[in-house]
Amino acid sequence: MTTKTQRRPSPEAIEKMQRIYQAKGARPAAFSVLRGACTLATGGLLSLSDLPDLPCVMNAADEIEDIFSAGVTAETLAEARGQADEAVAELLAEEGFEIGGGE
Repeated sequence: MTTKTQRRPSPEAIEKMQRIYQAKGARPAAFSVLRGACTLATGGLLSLSDLPDLPCVMNAADEIEDIFSAGVTAETLAEARGQADEAVAELLAEEGFEIGGGE
């Protein structure tokens, strides 16, 4: 359904996210995706908890939670990751970090 070019999640990543979703629910799963996006974007130098709690994070969590309302599949996880990547880039830009292009 999604035509955006996104990293296809590995079977292991899908399984891990399904376990989080089943054990804790959509909101914790959404924050797990956001934390992963932050770690990836900063090369592990910063975590989501190192950054201020801005509305863009809460909005992204809401949107990812909505995406996961259909369950966790390769497609929904890829869409959630795309949403998280955008939110983290916005958050880092707000904090003055320059994000390099090109994955």
